[in-house]
Amino acid sequence: MALTPDQKKRLAELGVKPPELEEETPKSVPRPTAKLRAFWLTAGASGFRSAVGKVLILCLVAVAAGYFVVDYQLYNINWNKVVSRGPGTPIDRLWYAFKLQKQKADMLDDGNTQFLVGDYEMALKTATAVLQMDAQDSRAKRLKSLAADAAVMKSAREFESGEIEAALGDVRLALQYAPEHKEGNELSLRIGERLLREAKVHYRKKEYPQLITKAQEILRINPSDMDARNLLVQANRELLTRADELFISRRYADALEDVIQSLRIDPNNHRARSLEKQIRLYIGTPELELRGIIKSGKTLYALILVPENNQPLYVKQGDTFRNFKVLSIDSQAKVVKLLQIHTNKTFSIGLHKGE
Repeated sequence: MALTPDQKKRLAELGVKPPELEEETPKSVPRPTAKLRAFWLTAGASGFRSAVGKVLILCLVAVAAGYFVVDYQLYNINWNKVVSRGPGTPIDRLWYAFKLQKQKADMLDDGNTQFLVGDYEMALKTATAVLQMDAQDSRAKRLKSLAADAAVMKSAREFESGEIEAALGDVRLALQYAPEHKEGNELSLRIGERLLREAKVHYRKKEYPQLITKAQEILRINPSDMDARNLLVQANRELLTRADELFISRRYADALEDVIQSLRIDPNNHRARSLEKQIRLYIGTPELELRGIIKSGKTLYALILVPENNQPLYVKQGDTFRNFKVLSIDSQAKVVKLLQIHTNKTFSIGLHKGE
């Protein structure tokens, strides 16, 4: 209680010291953590704390279970089929289903890594392998779609920069696994148009090997492309005509090369097959067999069996047969040395062991 001025004066006259005023102690405000701690202690006494702990544990279990359900796509398992049908007990089948889902998840992890490092071919193979295990796997479908898109985009960049072969390889990869890819098919046709222009240039220059390669690539892209097909027909006709002329001129190696290119266009062409057989009689090396060496007077004769003959030929040094010339006959070593006339190659044939 505060004193008035008169009261203070009176007390001073009496020699009494006025009482000191006591300072009011401010009331302490409890902290939020203290309130929470007090609530938790109270709740523990009532059993509430135990219930909250159980709920937290159940939440953690639910989160972990949800992770495995989503990551392994356990919701895709046909539980009715697993439990009711198949070899083994239902527990065995259920365990196998879990392992299968884990195997797919591991494969897709690898596939995603392959995609991220740019190995689109392996990513597509991995996604396809998973889809063969489960045609409804959404993660595999997504990976396959992403890898096909990436391969097409890479092919487009290569095509724009003039890397036609690389572009063709990448777009073909995409279409191999995603045949209905719209952008991939459109890009494939653009590449085919470029190849056709180049093939026509090769045809005018008589560069038949390059022409054949590019025209056949075009037909792989578009089997109904008549321009490419007509180029191949004309090239085949010209190759065989030139091969005949070279054969008559005894330019057997050049003639054979043209025949080989012709057979690239039409492997079953009877005319090309017949001409090839004739040419190889002159420049081929058949499996000649030495059947023996005999001496008549002072002259040595070799008995040589040619595949198309039923009887061995008797030849001496200097003789020619078909496209071969006998250079020497060695009765001691039982070896005959021959020259292939039109290729100027030499080789030797000897008796088989025991003859």
